Amino acid sequence: MGKEFNKKYMHPTRRKLVDMVETGEYDKNTTVGYTKAAESRNIGDKWEDDNHKFEKKEGYTLKTGKNHEAFQKIREYLKEKNNCKNATCKTVKKTDNDIRFIQNGGFCMNCTTERETILRVENVFIPYQNYKIWTKMIIYGKQKLEELNHSLTQVKEEYEYVNENGTVEKWKLPKSIDEVKSEIQEMIDIGNREIEELEANRLSVFNELKEKNYEHYL
Repeated sequence: MGKEFNKKYMHPTRRKLVDMVETGEYDKNTTVGYTKAAESRNIGDKWEDDNHKFEKKEGYTLKTGKNHEAFQKIREYLKEKNNCKNATCKTVKKTDNDIRFIQNGGFCMNCTTERETILRVENVFIPYQNYKIWTKMIIYGKQKLEELNHSLTQVKEEYEYVNENGTVEKWKLPKSIDEVKSEIQEMIDIGNREIEELEANRLSVFNELKEKNYEHYL
């Protein structure tokens, strides 16, 4: 007599098929393995997993990514950057030129033209234009000064660079550290004086605009 067939060593799915052949019945509701019990949630409950946040609402569950709030703030910021500051702006469909005007000055092309026309009629367009130009120059200059000040603290007699092939290349200053620092400091001093002059000029045209009640155009 042959060895009795033992079904317990079979894969669960195949064992179910063997049972169907032997009995003629197939249990569709039979599940094999561990089934996690459904958790009961109440309206207002909040929970999260590795990637998402959940909130139980009435009749449904709201699912959002963990970075949803950060992305939403970014989207709102970018949207605001593309909005004309004129509360009565009549430009319905903004072109690429409108977007560029808004990003540069805060107003679409039509509103910018209207504002500049008023400034020209009132003979204050030149101080307005100079204020904008000098402001950009001051911002740029201060950024460069920050770089120079950082360089001043990082001066070394010898530098090492790692090439793409892994080799190390060394480079030495052609002058002493004190000489290099002195030259950098001189550029910083010149830059500070230039920025002070620009800020004085900008304040002068600001006062000119303020006297004629056009400082709010800035």
